Amino acid sequence: MTWWHAVVESEHEIQNPTSADKIRLLGRRLGLGPDSHVLDIASGRSGPATVLAQEFGCRVTCVERAPEFLAAARERIEEAELADRIELVEADAATFELRRYDAALCLGATFVYGGLVPTLERLRGAAPLLGVGEPYWRSWPLPPEPDSDADRRTAEDDWLPLPETVERAESTGVRVLSLIASSEDDWDRYESLHWQTLDAWLAANPGHPRAEEFRARGAADRDRYLRWERAVMGWAILVCRS
Repeated sequence: MTWWHAVVESEHEIQNPTSADKIRLLGRRLGLGPDSHVLDIASGRSGPATVLAQEFGCRVTCVERAPEFLAAARERIEEAELADRIELVEADAATFELRRYDAALCLGATFVYGGLVPTLERLRGAAPLLGVGEPYWRSWPLPPEPDSDADRRTAEDDWLPLPETVERAESTGVRVLSLIASSEDDWDRYESLHWQTLDAWLAANPGHPRAEEFRARGAADRDRYLRWERAVMGWAILVCRS
């Protein structure tokens, strides 16, 4: 069955609201070099792994279970001539057996382990330095629902403002050393590429069995982003010492 994220993120080089420059900054904050071995959990289309391997010459082990993303990653790695630096492992990260690495990443995919806390608890034994990308609310409480005095609630209402997010991370025993936050431009680039990619897919697949479902979902996501999420949602990579 056609998968939503495989459609709307088929053109994303980096599948998070960040940039290649900020991934390079992450590599510097982690102290990566040619002798470093990095684990990237739920690595998607290998965007961050490719940037890090190109910039720092490090080795990266990417764990990803989606065949669509793995196919794109293989093509990208071959084009970049990085097959000797990047290893792709087709596996469910939740059950992947961790070894010891110089740094471990989980960028925007803490759902793999059930949230920020279990992710850090799982990864802190695998590497001395961690980079974990997580959403947070830049404004709290969230704006009320239309025609209601009640605070807005979403499927992500477990996310917290940034100070509480850092406190939550450090409750696992790690120390947050650095913060690499997304800008409004990062968010706009990430979200609006969803719109553009979906629009092209719908034009090319007007009779697809899921076309109307995807059209409705895309419209709802775009409206929500423009009306209130853009003003209040943040995303940051927390660089942690385990």
